Amino acid sequence: MCRRLFSQMVESGTTVSGWQRIAYGLLIVFVTVLAGCSHAPAPVETPPEPLVHVQPGTWRAIDEQIFDASVCARHESEAYARVAMDDWRLRVRQRTEDVFIPWYSSYWTQQWMATRVGWYKLQYTEGEVTPEERLVSYLQQQFHEQVLEPVSGFVDPRVVMEEATAGYLRDLKDRIEQLPFEYPIPVAALNQYLESIPAIVVLAVPLQDASLYEVLQATDLAALPAYETLLTQIDTINGGAGPAASADGLDRVAGRALARLVEPMALRGSATAAAALAGGFWGVLISAGATAWSVSEHEHDKFMMEAQLRGNLDTMLDLMWQDLVMDTRGGVTAVVQHMSTQIEQAVFQPPQAPLTPYSLDPAGLF
Repeated sequence: MCRRLFSQMVESGTTVSGWQRIAYGLLIVFVTVLAGCSHAPAPVETPPEPLVHVQPGTWRAIDEQIFDASVCARHESEAYARVAMDDWRLRVRQRTEDVFIPWYSSYWTQQWMATRVGWYKLQYTEGEVTPEERLVSYLQQQFHEQVLEPVSGFVDPRVVMEEATAGYLRDLKDRIEQLPFEYPIPVAALNQYLESIPAIVVLAVPLQDASLYEVLQATDLAALPAYETLLTQIDTINGGAGPAASADGLDRVAGRALARLVEPMALRGSATAAAALAGGFWGVLISAGATAWSVSEHEHDKFMMEAQLRGNLDTMLDLMWQDLVMDTRGGVTAVVQHMSTQIEQAVFQPPQAPLTPYSLDPAGLF
């Protein structure tokens, strides 16, 4: 159009100066550029992502590395848990010596328990909870309140379990992160392979599971449903309280103590109950006589009572420690034991080399 206009001007005799010719030339260039920009650019086809083939021998070597990494990380977490629970046992023993034994062997505690046993026996009927069982329950409650609960403020078995689990995963991740530098394998390929390795498998309805990739990637394990289900299962094994001192040990200790405690308590308690029933002058006489007799007996037997209780509690404490540290299903390393078992069993089997383009989230494990 511009060119035609320029020709018409020349044919009509219109005088065109040099500057006008330059302006018309620039106008023609500008219009030509605009015409070129009005067309859509040709689409650029992205070449397909190349398939990556990793030799089976490489996968076998990686499996061995993952197996060794899990074993080493498990041993480290077990060592940490053992040291932490050694501290727990020391604190429990010290508080037992300083608080529980003096309370238990005091005259007024013995007098109160004797009175209760006496009343339990007077009120007992066939088929109900026995006086001995009531006393065992009371002693358990007092040991928890006076010893175990205060110690948990310094060393809590549940916290030890969480820290042992975090340490296991941290150590395992540090070791696995080195694999792409040791073997000719893309990071995305390794990430997808980790997805195929189970770390948590809980036989619930529905089945709950999480892969090794997921547990290593998770910033908060509690966000994984399979982890929460596993904790629920551990709580069920421990009676609903997570890793905790077993009541069985307390039952055994209380049972041994009751062997020599209940009968004297029954006599003293019966005297106290009889005094209450008699009332008046005769009640005062019966009560005073029973008290004087029990005070002298208590002072005579106190040292032996404390020695026997101390020995029984030491035995109980060792049993508690073994349950908390050595029990692979309900102890402080229960989660570590579960994960390491799943991972080590999975990689111990002959691996299947994947043949697929790897396209996990770029913000993956590494």
